Amino acid sequence: MWDAHGSGDVRGDVQEVPQEATRTPLTAEEELRSRSVFATEIGAQLARQGWSVFPAHTPEERIRLFAVARIIEERLGCRVEAVPEDICSMRFTVVSVGAAHEVGPAVGARGRLID
Repeated sequence: MWDAHGSGDVRGDVQEVPQEATRTPLTAEEELRSRSVFATEIGAQLARQGWSVFPAHTPEERIRLFAVARIIEERLGCRVEAVPEDICSMRFTVVSVGAAHEVGPAVGARGRLID
């Protein structure tokens, strides 16, 4: 390895950064704001094409996105399904009868949001 001094040895300069073991949860206000922003973003894409994929890397993020699906339903006035697309994303699909962009869930998606 090369270092700024040209000696090739950088082991002495590397230090481990301490990691905190717990997550810092969002405040109630931050949670509402994040859900609203996600609902706006995902809802706009659903309105355009009838489906959307959004990242969800943790169980907390998946729970949040299930709640976002309910917000989108209220805003769009139609049924929205939220299912895991893979281990790091959720797929949202407009599933209301008569919806302009009715599209099924991703192939292989198992879960389904039920009221």
